[in-house]
Amino acid sequence: MNFASNLQKLRKRENMSQEALAEKLDVTRQSVSKWESSATYPEMDKLISICKIFNVDMDTLVNGNVDDEKKQDKETAINTKDLLDKFNTLMKKIVCLFESMSFKEIIEFLVTVFLLIIIILIGTIPKDIIENLIGSNLLYSITYVGPTLNTIFRLIVDILYSVFSIVIFIYVLKVKYLDRIKIKDDVDKEIVVKEKRVEEVEKVIIKDNKNNSLSRTLAKIIIYIIKFFVVCFLVAPLICIVVLAVMLGFEVLFVFKGLPLIGILLWTGAALIISALCFEVPLNFVINHKNNYKRVMISLLVSLIIIIIGSIIFAFEFFSLTYVNSLPKDAKSKEITETLPMSNDLNTVGYYHNDIEYVVDDNLTDKIEVTVTYYDYLINNNIEIDVHDSNLLVYMSSPKEFSFKDALDRISDDIKAGKIYNYDKLYEYKVTIKTSSDNINMIKNNNKEFFNENNS
Repeated sequence: MNFASNLQKLRKRENMSQEALAEKLDVTRQSVSKWESSATYPEMDKLISICKIFNVDMDTLVNGNVDDEKKQDKETAINTKDLLDKFNTLMKKIVCLFESMSFKEIIEFLVTVFLLIIIILIGTIPKDIIENLIGSNLLYSITYVGPTLNTIFRLIVDILYSVFSIVIFIYVLKVKYLDRIKIKDDVDKEIVVKEKRVEEVEKVIIKDNKNNSLSRTLAKIIIYIIKFFVVCFLVAPLICIVVLAVMLGFEVLFVFKGLPLIGILLWTGAALIISALCFEVPLNFVINHKNNYKRVMISLLVSLIIIIIGSIIFAFEFFSLTYVNSLPKDAKSKEITETLPMSNDLNTVGYYHNDIEYVVDDNLTDKIEVTVTYYDYLINNNIEIDVHDSNLLVYMSSPKEFSFKDALDRISDDIKAGKIYNYDKLYEYKVTIKTSSDNINMIKNNNKEFFNENNS
C-alpha cells in the first residue's frame, strides 16, 4: 500500500476533511488532494507533521499498511509516552499563554475564571433543589432503605455535577485561550525543509527527546501523582456499584413479589450505569487505555432517558398509594406484666419513651405492677422490665425472631392494596404502673428531685 492510500485511510479514520488536514499542515486543500491521488509527494517536514497528526511512524506511512493489526492495537490505546507528550504540550501552551498576555489580557483571563466559578456555584442551587425534592422528600421517606437511597442519590448527583463542572471549566478555557496558542516544536526547527533520509530525522527526534528529558521526568512525576488521586477517587464509584448492584437484586425480588417499584428499579439501573462509567473512565486513564467517548456519551444519554421514564412510572406508582399513619387492622397488641418491689427512692427516669399512665390500687402498698402494651406484628418483640439503681427500666431488646419472608409478604399485600402503613409504630409501646396513691406520689417526687439535682 502506497503513501497516497495510507494518507486517505488515516484521514477518513479520524473523520477529518481535506480542508481540515490542509489547515493543520498550512497548505492548500488542492495539495492534499494531489497527495492522495499520487500526483505529487509532500516535503519531508510535511511528512513528519502528518506522522504526528495521525500518530503513525514514517515507515508505516510511506511503505507500510496502516490497517495492520498491530498498528490498530497501538491506536486503540494511549500509552504513557503519548500522555506525556500531550501533558508537555499543554504545559508549554499554558506557559506561552501567560508569557504572551498583556496586563489587560491577564485581567480578562482572571475575570473569565471568576465568572466560570460563579456560574458553577449558581448551578449548585438547582442541584440542591433536585437533591431535596427527590432525595429528602421522596427517597428518604421509604421505610428502612430510605436514608441509604437518599445518601446514594446525593452522592451520584454530586459526582455527576463535579465532573460536569470540571469538563465545562476546562473546555471553555481551552476554546477561549489554549487553542489560540501555536507551539512550534523544537524538532521542526532542526529539520531542513528539503528531503532527508528517515534515519537522520529519527536521530534529530532522539536528540530532542534527550534535551527534554528533565521536563518529561517532571511531567511523568506529576502524572503519577494525578493517577494516585484518581485511584483514590475510584473507591467512591466502586462502593456505589456494589451497593447499587445489591439494591438492584432486592428490587428485582420486590417487583416479582408484585410491589410497584418499577420506577425505583429503573432509577437504580440508570444509577448503576452512571456509576460504572464514573469508574471506567478514570480507570482507563490510570491504565493508559483509550476511552470510547462515543459509547460513554450514548450510555449517559440512555441513562438519562431511563431516569426520565423511571420518574414518570414512579410518579404513577407513588400517587396511586395512600399513606396511613397507623398499623394495619390485623396488627394486634399484646401485654406483659411484671410485679416489682416498691422502694422509697424508686423513680421512672430510666424510661425515656412515652408518658407513663398511673393506676391507683391501694392494695399494692409495697409493690408495683408494671404493664407494657406493645405490638407483636411482623417482629416478635422482646420487652425487658427491670430496676437498676432505683431506676425503672422498660425497653425493647433484640427481637426474639424475625421472618424476612413473612414480613415481605405482609408488606407486599398492604402495598398491593394501595396503602403504605407507618410501620415505625411497631417500636412504640405504652407503660402502665399500678400501685397505691402514696407510692405514685413518692415516684413522682423522686422524679422531680432527680431532675432538680441534675439541673443544679
